[in-house]
Amino acid sequence: MILAANLACLGERFPELATLVEGAEEIRLEVCETASGDMSARLPGGLWLHSSREPRGEARRLAAAGLAPGADAAVLLGFGLGYAAEACLESGVDRVIACSASPGAIKAALGLRDLRTLLADERLGFVAGGESEGLIAALELSGASRAAIFENRAEASLEPEWFSRARRAAERWNAKGQVNENTLRRFGKLWVRNLARNLDQAAACPGVGRLEGLFEGEAVSDPMPAIVLAAGPGLDRVLPRIRDISRRALVVCVDTALRSLLRQGVEPDFLVVVDPQYWNWRHVAGLSSPSSILVSEMAAWPAVFRSSYRAAFLGGSLFPLGRRIESFSGSKGQLGAGGSVATSAWDLARLMGCSPLWMAGLDLSFPEGQTHARASLFEQRALGSGSRLLPASSAQAAALVGGASFEARAADGGKVRTDQRMTLYAWWFESRLCRPLSPRTISLSPGGLAIPGLELARADELLSLPDRRREIEAGLARAAIMGPSAESPSEARAAAAKGLDELLRQLQSIASIAEAARAASREGQAAFARGGDCSASVSALEAADRALLGLDAREIAGFLLPPLSELTGRRARDLGESLAQSESLYQSLEESARYHLEMLRQARTRA
Repeated sequence: MILAANLACLGERFPELATLVEGAEEIRLEVCETASGDMSARLPGGLWLHSSREPRGEARRLAAAGLAPGADAAVLLGFGLGYAAEACLESGVDRVIACSASPGAIKAALGLRDLRTLLADERLGFVAGGESEGLIAALELSGASRAAIFENRAEASLEPEWFSRARRAAERWNAKGQVNENTLRRFGKLWVRNLARNLDQAAACPGVGRLEGLFEGEAVSDPMPAIVLAAGPGLDRVLPRIRDISRRALVVCVDTALRSLLRQGVEPDFLVVVDPQYWNWRHVAGLSSPSSILVSEMAAWPAVFRSSYRAAFLGGSLFPLGRRIESFSGSKGQLGAGGSVATSAWDLARLMGCSPLWMAGLDLSFPEGQTHARASLFEQRALGSGSRLLPASSAQAAALVGGASFEARAADGGKVRTDQRMTLYAWWFESRLCRPLSPRTISLSPGGLAIPGLELARADELLSLPDRRREIEAGLARAAIMGPSAESPSEARAAAAKGLDELLRQLQSIASIAEAARAASREGQAAFARGGDCSASVSALEAADRALLGLDAREIAGFLLPPLSELTGRRARDLGESLAQSESLYQSLEESARYHLEMLRQARTRA
């Protein structure tokens, strides 16, 4: 009866999983009642799924210890009897994903405990059986940013390889959060400076949202294939045939591959440039591709927009300042961003309705010890700077060793070296390719990193397709005449000027509020040190918080703040330490607001 009731509850949220669990062969458990009155169980080999004395209390202790600050999800490698899931949900975590290699393990738990309250909790999800890498998709769809990982060692012992892969998947997903944090620390101010300098481009360029479905529906006879050119070593395999390929597929090229493509006498249909760094702009500096349509980002290096293109489109900004600029200059539409420009290029082709998507140079590895296509700026700089004592091969070796490379499975089933950074890019593609509506995606790099969901084929298959160049040119012509919005240029400029004035006013208010709050924090610390009354300082800080909550630009000013754990350090032991932490927080907020003000005022002066 317990199993039937639990399955009915599970079926209300996950009907397919309930059917799978009901038909599974239940794993055998030895059940016992513990001293605490809760049920526990062990495997026939003797391993306990939970404490033999206090399973519920054990789960709560493990949850308290394992849910570190900043974790908003919990991944359970093994469902056990549900105690860990209950403890994590009791702690207030936003999402719990229970993973089990066998639906039979879940069935055993549902047959022993009444778990209807747990199963009805919308925060609980499951990954059961199948490919353990499916956990990546579950985490991506969960909306979480960081997951604590808990392993039920007894259950994991039943399928050690499956759980090992699931752990690696969760750790890989977690790693992106640290990468994002480090990237913000390194490039945050550059993004803000570029966004301010590109204010005019925000108003002048239409958004990529206007390109949605450009190559599908009545506009074309059949789905339009596209080839996305990245700058990995595998690109060299395709370049000799790229002219013929361009007759049969839309050509979407990333900035680092443009030099290689132009050497073949072919201009891409779309050129994607999204990185904000000066050195990234150097990949396209001095190159001419006037027949191409540029797709970029508001935070790109400003010189990117000075070259001549058939048209230019902007993707929606990932940054608070950029999103605010869009609010008064026109929404742009979003492109996927996975740390590599190739992810944005793939998503552009998907957005336009192309299918299938062919990937050339998406190696995400070092096939045969190579790092990039031969004509790329990376390779040319290495060759140009090489000498008898320090040849170009030394730079390649440094890339392999310096990136902490390791061996992984290649697309053709062999082995290839890759590194942590590139596996994060691969994770992005993996998480997208497993979605039901993602277009078929095919790699032309047999020596590249194997990515679940990414097929492997030869260029001959692509060259067997019919000539579609006339349809492609018709689509590019339609794109070239798309304007930024329905408003007149004068109305758009007026709206942008008004929006900028309001933003500057709010940022100035934030800076002033933060400055006053910092002073109140110092006064409170002094009062605490002499044993005086700190209530006036505390009241002032509460008033400052209320005032900041009334300003929607607070997210913009908070963009450059370091992580809260870094700002505040350990938990405050008394009111004096709490006031010191408040001072540090408000000082960072003030500095960020003033930096944004300086960049935006300079941009308005230049305009």
